[in-house]
Amino acid sequence: MKQLEQFFHKHIIKFTLIVTLPLWAAFAFAEDFDYVETNTWIKHSESGYSFGTRQHIDKDVQQYMVRKDFKDSPYRLEYRNVHKGELQEHFFRVQKKGFRLHGVWFNHTFEHRIREEKDNIFRYRPGFGYAPAYLTVLGGKPFVTLEPHWQYTYSSGDAGYSHLQTYVGLEYKVYEKFTVVPYIEIDYDTSFTKDNAFFIVDFKFKL
Repeated sequence: MKQLEQFFHKHIIKFTLIVTLPLWAAFAFAEDFDYVETNTWIKHSESGYSFGTRQHIDKDVQQYMVRKDFKDSPYRLEYRNVHKGELQEHFFRVQKKGFRLHGVWFNHTFEHRIREEKDNIFRYRPGFGYAPAYLTVLGGKPFVTLEPHWQYTYSSGDAGYSHLQTYVGLEYKVYEKFTVVPYIEIDYDTSFTKDNAFFIVDFKFKL
């Protein structure tokens, strides 16, 4: 245990600071940089199950996630328990991988949300991205993702475009079973005006 703690403090924290500080410097001038988010995932490769948590700085929101990837299948199932202050929400997701071609990819995500003190909704979230395997930037693998949201409200029957999420970042494989992914998310509303922007770091472990 002591050796594990020494490894964490000596290597992982140091590496994370080295990776994230340049991105912080690049985006620190943005006055509308709203908050910081961290996602930690632990995946059991043999079973396909992943367990994760999402935490925020300067925002009272937490998420606890369970994910199941199926071997030799394009489908993924996911459940999220979301805490927003004293309120909770439950997200049920089905994702289907589309195509992968020369770093370009496309996915379908279908989501049912049960929300306290809000109407329950259904969302369709097609995801488009580009992550060229041959390219390295600042020692990491760059990626860009666009994810528009279409929303249906069960109680009112209202349906339509909701918002657009965009992501730009770098993926660093620290070693075979540990990856760090710092990136920026910028969201746009129905008129394609910037709604919010924040910094994210994903920590991904494999067992």
